[in-house]
Amino acid sequence: MGNHKFSRDHESLIFYILIIYGFNNQIRFNSKGEFNMPTGKRDFNQKMLIKLEKFMKALKQREITFTSLDFREFLNQQHFNECDFIYLDPPYLISTATYNENGGWSETDEKDLLSYLDQLNAKGIKFALSNILVHKGIENKLLKKWVENYNVHILNFNYNNSNYQSKAKNAKTIEVLITNY
Repeated sequence: MGNHKFSRDHESLIFYILIIYGFNNQIRFNSKGEFNMPTGKRDFNQKMLIKLEKFMKALKQREITFTSLDFREFLNQQHFNECDFIYLDPPYLISTATYNENGGWSETDEKDLLSYLDQLNAKGIKFALSNILVHKGIENKLLKKWVENYNVHILNFNYNNSNYQSKAKNAKTIEVLITNY
């Protein structure tokens, strides 16, 4: 198989097709940034068509903009006020997932995001942040110190089936929702 490139007009469609036919509809990229998820057992079916149609209809009914900016650039372009609510679900600093396994989220990123949330809080703008305090015996000390000023809600979910190759199924993960209200 050769290395195939697609026109910008088709990239989103091709990416969607890769997700549909990829293992568990997941995404993963190698160190070169190339999609490398093996084929799974799922395919495009009537149920997925209905979901896609509902999603497209919802997009057309709302004023939605998609961007691929760095979060700092995006957040600095916004003009939030006290009526706004901001929800953030960044990559988790102490875990590895397909979206951050190649150095996609650093301690600098984490510090910058937490600093930005402090600024929102100072302006009276409500926010919620999803994250993890502990994962496979590793503690996010930076986040643990930062949350002392906010409300921490422990989320008790079980994701045992989401990664079949985890060697630490019994290792504790503490997933949290952090709020300033």
